[in-house]
Amino acid sequence: MSRAMWTLTIDHPDLTTTEEVHAESEGVLRMLGRAHHRQAQIVPDLTLTDPQGHVVAKLDHWATDWTDQEGA
Repeated sequence: MSRAMWTLTIDHPDLTTTEEVHAESEGVLRMLGRAHHRQAQIVPDLTLTDPQGHVVAKLDHWATDWTDQEGA
């Protein structure tokens, strides 16, 4: 049986590829993303996607916390 997985996409401006972290919990990925964002020397853009592939929140390199997307 397959479990529904949320995706945190990490887009570092100094890398040519993005990284993804998957988890069953939206909350865990929000906490992980926020902590990484606050501690990074080169701050990434982050995107949180639900198991159906819809973007539910973003945290760009200028932001201080997640911004929920419309329709999420």
